Amino acid sequence: LRAFDAAITRPGRFDMQLFVGTPNLNARSLQFRQKLADVPVDPATKEQAMQTYESFLSSFWDEDAKYMNYIEGVKFAGACANVVAKGSSLTNEAMSEILKSQTAVMTVR
Repeated sequence: LRAFDAAITRPGRFDMQLFVGTPNLNARSLQFRQKLADVPVDPATKEQAMQTYESFLSSFWDEDAKYMNYIEGVKFAGACANVVAKGSSLTNEAMSEILKSQTAVMTVR
């Protein structure tokens, strides 16, 4: 609600205001798992990618990852799944490059 002018959100304009935060770490892992579901690779590769993804997000959570909104998180998960789909290993370096390109245009920082 901080993005709205106070006149728009003053008492009486809305009966109720609900805060909907950004997805937490578990929700972001689920986003990636859903993106990986359609990738035609063996289950061991998917599991390794999941572990790498979760480890990466955990290490960058306070700096950048928790500030991604839902759409940005899905975009990041999709880009990481594309790396796996191309037959490459999902690495911290690859995810850092993806995140770096996304943080330049993230809506909330």
